Amino acid sequence: MSEPVATVPAVRWWTGLLAGALVVAGVMVMPAVAVAQTATISEAFSPAQIAVGATSTVTFTIPSSDPTASGFTFTDSLPAGLTLTDTPSTNLGCLGTATANGSSEIDFSAPVGLGTGCTVTAQVDGLEAGNGDNPVTLTSSDPSTSTGDVYLDVVAPPTISAAFGTSLLGLDGTTPLTLTITNPNQTASLTGIGFTDSLPSSLVVGGPAGAGDTCGGTVTASTGSGSIGLSGGVLPPGASCTVVQDVIAVGTGNVTDTTSVVSSNEGGAGNATSATLELVGAPVISLLSPLSGQDYAFDQNVRASYSCTDDPSGTGISACTGTVPNGALLDTTKPGSHTFTVTATSNDGGVSSDTVFYAVAPDNLVRLGRVHAHRGGLVDFTVTVPGPGTIDVVETRPRHAAFARWRSSVDRAGKVTARIKPGPGGRATLDRRRTLRVTVSVTFTPRGGNAKTTSFRVELSS
Repeated sequence: MSEPVATVPAVRWWTGLLAGALVVAGVMVMPAVAVAQTATISEAFSPAQIAVGATSTVTFTIPSSDPTASGFTFTDSLPAGLTLTDTPSTNLGCLGTATANGSSEIDFSAPVGLGTGCTVTAQVDGLEAGNGDNPVTLTSSDPSTSTGDVYLDVVAPPTISAAFGTSLLGLDGTTPLTLTITNPNQTASLTGIGFTDSLPSSLVVGGPAGAGDTCGGTVTASTGSGSIGLSGGVLPPGASCTVVQDVIAVGTGNVTDTTSVVSSNEGGAGNATSATLELVGAPVISLLSPLSGQDYAFDQNVRASYSCTDDPSGTGISACTGTVPNGALLDTTKPGSHTFTVTATSNDGGVSSDTVFYAVAPDNLVRLGRVHAHRGGLVDFTVTVPGPGTIDVVETRPRHAAFARWRSSVDRAGKVTARIKPGPGGRATLDRRRTLRVTVSVTFTPRGGNAKTTSFRVELSS
């Protein structure tokens, strides 16, 4: 038996309008109803960060809204430190008007509607550093309100100060110059920090750059130059850094060192600074011994003699030193040219030096070996010499002319054997007298030095 088949009656689809409603297949669809759109407001600063004294443009944007809405208003009271520099203006097509109330308030009113939408612009100057919060609220006939909020970062420039390590500096003295740079901003970092310092003519840079620099970037300073500079320095909010450079006094008098203004990328140009320093004369040295240009004998006793006094405007002597202490013996056991230097340093850092040149003659001391007297008047012995020179040996009898002579030149230090024998006349005298007592004088003249004679007596036999 087959299953029954359900029968579905035919359905007729129809449409129609009923009191403004669309009826589809017996279902009523209501027409769309216009929903009012609440107006909104937004704002922006351009640029959003400026230096103190610079200008930014503030723009308030209110898009078009329900054309039935009206009575749009806002009042913007600028944060402290900002001031209006022109009259606020609106765009073409905006039905509202913008006015300035003094120098710190912008008022906007659109009583009958916004039209195609409104932008309100005005220029403001940053008078004080800070991160200014600028909230604004738009109201209208619609009970809803809209709030915009934006910040303008006003950045102060860096500051710089300078200080010398002392207030009084002697000629040729050295003192540090410390240049301190500070970022006064509590929220903004500073980059591109730079300054230049052209030193007074009485001061020069005393060393290469870099020893005491904490600002980053590049410090320019070279020994003996007259300027110091910084470029590309970086400081985080509220931080300080230093550029420390030794300077040397090359003149006297009261001097003032003044820098350029210090500047940065974000904060622009800041202040210049200066520091003062009194420069006095160098200490005075009196060097009495050794004498300049003096020739001293080898191993001669020579005592140093010198003294130091400060400039009358100075603060006294802190050190007076020589190659050897005052009153001490010089070393005259080294032949040749020598220098002797005295350096005076004052309490105020002044420095002066005096150098003299003197010479020590070559060593002329000789040592004689054992003397041998042979029959017939021959005498021999050794002579040890300290260096090149000439040896002269002479035998003499009291109240008589020379009995015998011997001479030799030597090229180096060492031992030489001297052999002296009488000539025919001396030999005849010795034969006649059988014995003679003679004095032997040995003179050594070092090359470039002074002669020195050593004598002894010997008895000759025929």
